[in-house]
Amino acid sequence: MRDQSGPYFEKYDADFGLSGLTGSFALSTPPGTEEAALGLVTGKLIAYDGETPVDSSGIERLSEDERHILGFDVFHDDFGYAEELRADLAKLLDSPLSEEALGAVWLAATGGVWDPPAHGIGVRDWLARMDATCAARPPRTMVGRAPGPSWSFWRLPAVETVRDAILAEIRASAGELPGLTPALVEVATRADLDLGFRLFLRALKTAAVPVPEERCNRLCELGEPFGYPFQVVYEGLTVVWQPLEVARRLFDGDFGLSELAGQFDPIWERSVPAPELLHRSVIADGYHVPGVQALVLWEDTVRLLRSPLSGDTLTALWVAASNTDPGRFATDGPGWLRRIAEACRARLAAAAPEHTPALPPIRADLADAVLHELREATPLLEPEHATALEQVVVQVDPDLGFRLLLRVLNTASGSLTKGQYARCRALGERFGYGEDHVSYAIEHLAQDE
Repeated sequence: MRDQSGPYFEKYDADFGLSGLTGSFALSTPPGTEEAALGLVTGKLIAYDGETPVDSSGIERLSEDERHILGFDVFHDDFGYAEELRADLAKLLDSPLSEEALGAVWLAATGGVWDPPAHGIGVRDWLARMDATCAARPPRTMVGRAPGPSWSFWRLPAVETVRDAILAEIRASAGELPGLTPALVEVATRADLDLGFRLFLRALKTAAVPVPEERCNRLCELGEPFGYPFQVVYEGLTVVWQPLEVARRLFDGDFGLSELAGQFDPIWERSVPAPELLHRSVIADGYHVPGVQALVLWEDTVRLLRSPLSGDTLTALWVAASNTDPGRFATDGPGWLRRIAEACRARLAAAAPEHTPALPPIRADLADAVLHELREATPLLEPEHATALEQVVVQVDPDLGFRLLLRVLNTASGSLTKGQYARCRALGERFGYGEDHVSYAIEHLAQDE
């Protein structure tokens, strides 16, 4: 087998290798024979070979020079699922793990749907038979993408920084995964930490162990040094979510209408239709509470629709924040906001049918501070846009007005003083924004006074 480098997210958008395969077993009808069990293995390989492992559309939009600068090459990817699966299998086959440990992990990860010893096959022998099935398949050939040398910081040695934390998570699950944790620790320490962590996650999913949201976030962070797509950790976990009402506390960066406007940069909007961009934003909850994006976007949109602002002002506001005219979508500002609100309601009805959306109280006490920063930044704004933003702050919601100001300033020409930037940072903290919100939006504008 060939060695490969680069983060897993360059090749996969979900679980992969042996942990991905055991997930397929857990969700399948129990195979009654060895032939049927190996058929599940072959089916997984065929399914992967028939699809593109990642969405390369963002890379395809770049010029050849831009790809080179970012470290991307377009090449023929013949490193298919079989190779990644064989790499995982080799880690176990080459390890000193006992039959008992291998069997315990296999049964836990697959939900016991296929027990090799019950069919007269040793677990290690079963792993070898799966490896032989993979080896018999010819490599695939398809257009994909690969990271260049600039991605070499991914995976080792950063993985070593999470070793102790991963082992602590496994050991802390002794009560939830009775009798399994010693075997998982053996896989993580005597075979491979990466594989041990993925099989631990798979065992949590298969056993439907309730995972509090804070722990889910912690597990996702532990997966980052491996370059996992977040679905490797999140997808299939039985997450115990916080109440949807805490939505705003969950964002490190922008959110709501100001975040949506940022998605409508004309460069992207020309390639992705407006309805698709809106849909992507409404459902993009990541590993937060299902419906959280729709809720914060609904709140902003409904505040504006219920406000005394004129239709022309709402149109000017969207143009200022997104650099796109809603006329491109065959509507005006109010019509576009109604479309957004309808999309949010549909998402909330599907993701959180028990939740009744309600507008939280506004921070009227911060209106004067926002107006001060808006007026200080007026030289960087179009007069019509500054007027629309001021109306939002005074007549709708200072929080929304401040976030839209940050969004407009993000693409403005000119500069802010260090003092302005510091005050905006402090104001963001008072609103409870995530630590990256203000800095991402305007730090590049801050100049020495």
